[in-house]
Amino acid sequence: MDTTNETTTTKELRPASDTAPASFLARLRQQGKVTLHLLRLSAVIATVGIIAFSAAVSLIVSAAMNNQTPANWLWLLGLFGLALRLSANLWRDHLAHGLSGRIRADLREQLLTRASELGPYQLARQGNTAWWAHQMLEQVDALHGYLARYLPARQAVTVVPVAIIATTLAVDWIAGLLILLATPIIPIFMVLIGWGTEAVHRTQQAQQASLSAHLMDRLQALPWLRRMGAIEQAEGSVKDAAQTYRQVSMRVLRVAFLSSATLEFFSAVSIGLMAIYIGFALLGLVSYGPADQMTLAMGLFMLMLAPECFLPLRQLAQAHHDMNAAKASAQSLDSLMPTHEPARARPAPCAQPELALKLDAVSLRWPDTTQPVLDGIDLQIKRAQIVGIAGDSGQGKSTLLGVMAGFVDPDTGVVSRDSQWAWLAQRPHLFHASLRENLLIGCQTMVGDDALLAALADVGLALPHPLLPAGLDTPIGELNQGVSGGQAQRIALCRALLSGATVWLLDEPTAALDADTREALLDIIMARARDRQITVVMASHDRQALARCDRVLTIDDAQLVEQP
Repeated sequence: MDTTNETTTTKELRPASDTAPASFLARLRQQGKVTLHLLRLSAVIATVGIIAFSAAVSLIVSAAMNNQTPANWLWLLGLFGLALRLSANLWRDHLAHGLSGRIRADLREQLLTRASELGPYQLARQGNTAWWAHQMLEQVDALHGYLARYLPARQAVTVVPVAIIATTLAVDWIAGLLILLATPIIPIFMVLIGWGTEAVHRTQQAQQASLSAHLMDRLQALPWLRRMGAIEQAEGSVKDAAQTYRQVSMRVLRVAFLSSATLEFFSAVSIGLMAIYIGFALLGLVSYGPADQMTLAMGLFMLMLAPECFLPLRQLAQAHHDMNAAKASAQSLDSLMPTHEPARARPAPCAQPELALKLDAVSLRWPDTTQPVLDGIDLQIKRAQIVGIAGDSGQGKSTLLGVMAGFVDPDTGVVSRDSQWAWLAQRPHLFHASLRENLLIGCQTMVGDDALLAALADVGLALPHPLLPAGLDTPIGELNQGVSGGQAQRIALCRALLSGATVWLLDEPTAALDADTREALLDIIMARARDRQITVVMASHDRQALARCDRVLTIDDAQLVEQP
């Protein structure tokens, strides 16, 4: 189906509230609830492994320093602990990346569902192709760091420091107290630094989306820019946009490196204080509490565990930037998610068999306006009738067609029409595919090449054609590349014929055509509509096109007035 080109105001996406990112990320965590429990279990297993490994290494070194032969079971314990930790870490990474892949794939499915809910009429207003591609790709992928790094680190923080502090307290309560007092410093600084980084990430993502849209617009307009000799100006604008994005990206990196250095500093200071205590205790310079019982094995054991206590905290601090990036992404994605509102009231079949389309008291007002676009519209269109909709630009002709098609839900009223219908816009959308594939879109049954050739001939585009050298296999590029405007309209009209639709909704179908092509296309539309008893509703500014209609209605001040 094709989208309208008339500039109107449509219902916007749900505005994102201040709590939207938090609630969005909470829903993602709920989706991976089981995996998060498994990630916590992997952290427990890895902690057991590192404690066993540290104990074995400290006892082996102590025995060697005392000219003793370490017991064989110590070597086995060390290998077991190392293997346990490595296996747990590999399992954690597998779980985290699997969780990220599943959730991101599900989000893309939800975005496709939301696009289907909006329909082509409203979808075209929410952003261009580059904007939607940015949401589907970059914005969804921006959640990967949060899912694959931040959440595993967050689960590990609830387990690893507690286990290591408890183990250290059991060996030497003073050393354990030093770690316990130093541990909260890292999360505190992480929060303080994180307050300013979320806004930077949001600015970066907004600039990235702007750059994508800017580049896509210039690529789409490249033939026109070349004809107008404006290539250099376009290059300059792209360079300026890229430079702005580079500056914002460097600001994000600067904040990330500064915060990482700060957190590493406090971690190193905390471990250093503990090392000083253990060293003084071993030298006999500290005799308070359990320091007198300090041995080389005990000191080495606690020194090996100390960095492991801060490791998940440092990983969480490093991944805190991923969380800020995810919040910025969630701010945009939350408003795009499918609503859980009742299903849209699709146009129902007409109860009166002689009618093809009926509107009963249909009213519509956009949320950001005070005046209605449609106000109590009543309309009955008989089968095989050709009806023209006239009116100035912005009066709501395309909106009325959108309501008839079911693209836009009226605030009040009921729409009834035949279930088989086709939409033909001013600039029909042909997909990046072959001519055959474009014609088959919307066909309810299998159609052979002979039927396709006959339908093309029926709309005045008989093959072979010099501009379609490959016949039905002729490739059509993005933005209808490879075919003229008149050929695109004929192909779209042929597609409507092949679909078997009994109602055609035409939105300015001749506006972009020259006089000869316009007259030829109108001849074909009128002839095929009358031959096949097709109901036609055509919005147009073209007086000659409207003169061919059985009825002409003018829309003005949200009302329909029938012309005599």
